[in-house]
Amino acid sequence: MLDKKIQARGGSAFDPEQATEYVRQCYADASANADENGRIQAKQSSTGSEVADVDGLTNRLALLESLIEACRTIATKLNPHEATQAIVSQTIKVLEADRATIFILDPLTQELVLMVAEGARNIRVPLGKGIAGSVAENGMITNIKDAYQDERFDSSNDRNTGYQTKTILCGPIRDQSDNIVGVLQVINKKDGTFSDLDSEMLTILSTQAGIALKNAELFNQMDRSRAKFRSLLDIIVAMQTDMGTNSLIFTMTQRSPSVVGADRCTIFMVDQDNKELWAMQGEVNVRIPMNAGIAGEVATTGKIVNIPEAYDDKRFNQEVDKKTGYRTRSILCMPIKAGAEVVGVIQLLNKNEGPFDEEDEEVMSSFLSIAGPILKNSHLYTAVSSTKKTKDKNNDGMGEVDLPTTHKKHVASMPAFADDEEGDGGEDDF
Repeated sequence: MLDKKIQARGGSAFDPEQATEYVRQCYADASANADENGRIQAKQSSTGSEVADVDGLTNRLALLESLIEACRTIATKLNPHEATQAIVSQTIKVLEADRATIFILDPLTQELVLMVAEGARNIRVPLGKGIAGSVAENGMITNIKDAYQDERFDSSNDRNTGYQTKTILCGPIRDQSDNIVGVLQVINKKDGTFSDLDSEMLTILSTQAGIALKNAELFNQMDRSRAKFRSLLDIIVAMQTDMGTNSLIFTMTQRSPSVVGADRCTIFMVDQDNKELWAMQGEVNVRIPMNAGIAGEVATTGKIVNIPEAYDDKRFNQEVDKKTGYRTRSILCMPIKAGAEVVGVIQLLNKNEGPFDEEDEEVMSSFLSIAGPILKNSHLYTAVSSTKKTKDKNNDGMGEVDLPTTHKKHVASMPAFADDEEGDGGEDDF
């Protein structure tokens, strides 16, 4: 309205009397439009542009109201999966689109990892590649009117699914430190193309998405930490009971993965006399030299080995994975000590979410400081450490004292191994 009044002046100097006259005219118009009861009737705009302005403001207000409702819905979700689902569904609703996609940036691989997208699965996009990868790299909102006319668009997914992408609106998701942590991509505006107002709305939705995903991540971390310590407490309580030697090893092997969210676990006992490591694999006893592989290095040095990507480490033997079909990704191998003495080694494979971190090492160190003395005092450790002494004493042909399992298998030097058929079907790499 102010702009219109300035234009009506035609460039002349400001005169305070004009404002006074405008107020008088407003009162005169109100009086002229009053009915017999003094009620003022609405005055219709005389120009089409004013009507369009009112309609535009009304539409914008309705959009902002739906945006506020969407942000309120998203903010209530603390589960990461529910949060991403809410962001996608509310984005589709507010922007009146057909589909939406959330990619999260993997800082280790510098790839965008698909979180939620209807009709698409198992997609990873390198940073800088494609539309989503370009947005993640440059941090700019991209509004594409015709996807097939953009050289960055990869139409292979459309060909595979039969879906046709027409318009795309894509923006970065940032964390509280303004770092790009993902991308929110919206596909196919239901009525035409995405507008500048849609880009504004996407900016707000992306900001809310960053907050919601961070809150969900923190809540998930707290939940995982509680689960870790519950599992840890359960193992410690179980170990304090009067269980047999095999049961002790079995309990540690089966329950330790839950402490750090790992997929598999192997516990090796140290035989210092023979300079070997010994492990139970089903009904098979496996022995390896202490100078072989990752577990041997940990047993010898007493230091933790944490490998985020096994295939990038020269100590890891990929042949076992090729033979079994199992894919080893991350490895955490730690010494089990009783005082300064290494009595065993625990090896954990494939953390469920990402590589093993410092928190995993701290939690396992606390657990192993309790488990070490218990293992050392167990009958199993006594049997392992006394094998050589028994061999020396039994020169009369009576043989050695066997370990408490059915079979025994000696492995000369293998950086990795898989169970025999009589084992439990798993494999461990050390």
